[in-house]
Amino acid sequence: MPRSKSPASAGTRQRLSDAALDLFHLRGYNGTSVQDIVAAAGAPKGTFYNHFASKEDLALDSVARYSAAMGLEMLDEKQGATPLERITAHLRYITGLSDTMGDRGCLLGNFATEIPAHSDVLRNAVDAGFGRWVAALARAIEQARAAGELHGDEPASDLAGFVVSSYEGAAARAKASGDPAALHEFFTITTARILT
Repeated sequence: MPRSKSPASAGTRQRLSDAALDLFHLRGYNGTSVQDIVAAAGAPKGTFYNHFASKEDLALDSVARYSAAMGLEMLDEKQGATPLERITAHLRYITGLSDTMGDRGCLLGNFATEIPAHSDVLRNAVDAGFGRWVAALARAIEQARAAGELHGDEPASDLAGFVVSSYEGAAARAKASGDPAALHEFFTITTARILT
């Protein structure tokens, strides 16, 4: 019978997870060591491996947590607004993340540029995060078309993929410049010209 974790142990795991997400987002995967994470979490290095098998395992945790905070639930029809209102609210939300994340960019986009060469499992997790985002946005686009709010005949998944890729490009530009103007430009052009 497995031992249950004590509250202190669960707290250590949470601190490691929080510190890793913050550091991976700030410095990237390659720029963050296990020592950096345990120091930021205020945990002894030996406890790291009681909670995570490897830095890669902790990065997978960070990708899952980051993906869960991207506001995809805003696109769901259960939210009660019209499909186009839900799409616009979601795009406003992700664009507004620049105000809280400063010049960090998008964790998925950041990892996508540095991970694939050496970690298939992490590459697949990042790709799956993008896939869930594109699928949720495509469903909302299809609903908006069915409601007569959006027009066009390109596949909804292609349009959703284009919007996600455009956001990632804008997030990279904002990260490079330290200025969120590219993200605001993305929001304005996407809502006024692309999603019409």
